[in-house]
Amino acid sequence: MTQNNSNRTLTKLLLSGVAACAFSAGNVAAQSDTIVVTATKRPQTLQEVPIAVSVVDAEVIEKAQVQDLLDLQFSVPSLRVTQLQNSSQTNFVIRGFGNGANNPGIESSVGVFIDGVYRSRSAAAILDLPTLERVEILRGPQSTLFGKNVSAGAISITTKSPEYELGGSVEASYGNYDQILFAGTLTGPISETLAFRVSGSINQRDGYYTNIVTGDDTNERSRWSTRAELLFEPTETLSFRLIGDYNKIDEECCGAIQLLNGPATQAIGAPAPFGLGLTIDPAGDTNYDVAFNTAPSNELVGKGVSLQADWDLGFAQLTSITAYREQSDDSATDADFSAADIVLNPQSRDYETFTQEIRLASTGDNTLDWLIGAFFFDEEVFLSRDVISGVHTRAYLDGVLAMGGISGLESALMLPPGTFLQPGGGYFGDYYLDNQSYSLFGQVDLHLTDRLTLSGGVAYINDEKDYRFDEVNNEPFYNVDLVQVGFGGAFQTLTGQPPTPMNLANPMFAGAVAAASAISTTPCSPMNPPPACNSALALAPLQFLPVPVPVPNPADPLDDGRLSDDEITYAARITYDWTDSFSTYFSYSTGWKAGAVNMSSDSRPPDPVTGFGREANPEDVELFEIGLKASFDRGYFNVALFDQTIDGFQSNLFIGTGFVLANAEEQSVRGFEIDAAYSPVDPLAFTLGVTYLDPEYDSFSNAPCSTFAGVTIPACAAGAATFDASGFRPAGIHPWSVSTSATYTHNFADTLEGYLRAEYLFESSTQVVDNVAAAVASREVNVLNVSAGLEWENGFEVMGWVRNATDDQYLLSAFPTVIQPGSFSGYLNPPRTYGVTVRKSF
Repeated sequence: MTQNNSNRTLTKLLLSGVAACAFSAGNVAAQSDTIVVTATKRPQTLQEVPIAVSVVDAEVIEKAQVQDLLDLQFSVPSLRVTQLQNSSQTNFVIRGFGNGANNPGIESSVGVFIDGVYRSRSAAAILDLPTLERVEILRGPQSTLFGKNVSAGAISITTKSPEYELGGSVEASYGNYDQILFAGTLTGPISETLAFRVSGSINQRDGYYTNIVTGDDTNERSRWSTRAELLFEPTETLSFRLIGDYNKIDEECCGAIQLLNGPATQAIGAPAPFGLGLTIDPAGDTNYDVAFNTAPSNELVGKGVSLQADWDLGFAQLTSITAYREQSDDSATDADFSAADIVLNPQSRDYETFTQEIRLASTGDNTLDWLIGAFFFDEEVFLSRDVISGVHTRAYLDGVLAMGGISGLESALMLPPGTFLQPGGGYFGDYYLDNQSYSLFGQVDLHLTDRLTLSGGVAYINDEKDYRFDEVNNEPFYNVDLVQVGFGGAFQTLTGQPPTPMNLANPMFAGAVAAASAISTTPCSPMNPPPACNSALALAPLQFLPVPVPVPNPADPLDDGRLSDDEITYAARITYDWTDSFSTYFSYSTGWKAGAVNMSSDSRPPDPVTGFGREANPEDVELFEIGLKASFDRGYFNVALFDQTIDGFQSNLFIGTGFVLANAEEQSVRGFEIDAAYSPVDPLAFTLGVTYLDPEYDSFSNAPCSTFAGVTIPACAAGAATFDASGFRPAGIHPWSVSTSATYTHNFADTLEGYLRAEYLFESSTQVVDNVAAAVASREVNVLNVSAGLEWENGFEVMGWVRNATDDQYLLSAFPTVIQPGSFSGYLNPPRTYGVTVRKSF
């Protein structure tokens, strides 16, 4: 059994690669415990792991009032966690790259593991953190040991195991927005070989957004979780850890403010007969106000069970981790983000996931350490996603955007008035995905001398996806073939005859057929007015829900609903300890993320012109990294320089009426990271983490114009669908990120200690997303978190805390407002929160 709290020397701790961890003063200058991590699937000190890994331990999480992974990013500058349009859609980014939050068919580039179990969806990883031992953030590709979907990095969460001594803790917090948080854990023996731990938490808080239409708040917290564990150790060499958990979220979330109100949004607020006469959110509002006719609802339930077995064979340790999880996620979003009832988007997602990992790792002090293993993944995904017209859909699309053109189309087609865009109609889709994946992996560490170690690893990864779409578009307007309408009108204008099959086959009208065909595909313009054009094509942008194409597609053998990919990834590292307090390493590694599929109404067969379609090819990552670690009497200083390239980065960007899924040919980021800690005197400790990132699209010759709408591009302005984005800088990546903390401790008496802690995160200005101009959506972050507390020897603690003490406001993300051309919306970060926590440990 591994003892994670085994005593080590301070020197080894300071040489370790702890990035931006907010140590207490004693931890920097006097701690004798070494942090043990499992970044290489075996227990090692951070000094022994020649990769960039950050660790935040339980003490930091408690004293900084870190409640979930969203809060964790303030202690690790290379990590960004962003919550988008509902509670379950959260995106993890490491070193500027990550994706997969908004679509079940697009998996994350950052893998999240809890007690060795892969959480395949971000929704399964966003809950309040359980009783923790540590959180490891592994930066850069980790595919050699962690398999698929860790092309940008991995987050490994390790919880506290059951213990044979009765103990535990209970805590209660109260904060502004009427936040109430209870959490507790109890552990102890059942017998000499069997121990238990039970834990639970409740987190409730009012929302900090106000819906100015209803007066209700949104972006609330309402979640709870429970967890039970058994540790069975029948012998000194054999142990079993059984974990069961259940969690639930039932929240109204998430709000988006208006950054810019274009004419379409203003028409929603204009009085009749000029508009709909409804409330609109003022552009640039910074008061956390929204104008929704429907509250965004989220209900998420997750449950799972896992069994880890460890068997010490003497020469090696055999580990098996078996897990089964179920996740359900129901949401309803006011998809037009306005007070008008235009589009409602209910969704239901269900996941059933089985994983099995088995590995054998050498033990003891050897010249050659080795590890071999295998991983199996089987997941079934079901998504129900509907886009439903509301009571204002016709009035808005026809009266505001089409200026009566839709009514005119009804008349031209001799349909009864009101046929188009009735409430309740729309797009109704059921999407099914079966995913099986396996990997075989191994790694060796050759200790050539006491100071020189060579490491190498290799993995074979295979991933198979089978998917099926059942879609119905029952809205007549979206099903009208506008080209055919234009052809019929042009033919009748040219010949005076209706376009019947007999007339179209008449040789006398052959010239008219050719002319009508040309007219039918020609948009009207001031330079080309009717009748030499098809005026009906002006309505095409309003047909934002396509005619469904079945998957598998009988008309296209390549559109068969199957993705089959495999890859060999590898890693090579060299580490040299120049002295006991100075070491360097060089590493080369590759990563891989499986192919993706767009599971939504935006999913379409490959476009013959752009090549974009419902699928994206895998991501391939290559990383070169050089690092040094130096320690001195009262601190440490670590540096890592890296050059990371991603071939085929899976971009999935919202363009106002849907998502565009595309592979960037080659995208890279170069930069460095600095981690340092210094304790000038025993009661006082400082930490510093600095990240510099220089990203670039090295090659993106077929970039969709729609995803770069925030940049002025002459080719796109001239009507092109794609352009060459090579040399462009990807948006959303801060050049500079700085995380620093200061902790002061003071002994008031033998039984009472106090502390004051502050952490500050700065991220330099950057354009938020590619398709919203920097002048509309830019972000600079300046967040200060402060906490102070008293700790008694009997385990009693009182703490006061403030997060975002300066009430800094910035955009998490931005997007073109749904079907409101010229308007833009954005998600704001949480405002200042504060409260008091009382904790008792025993």
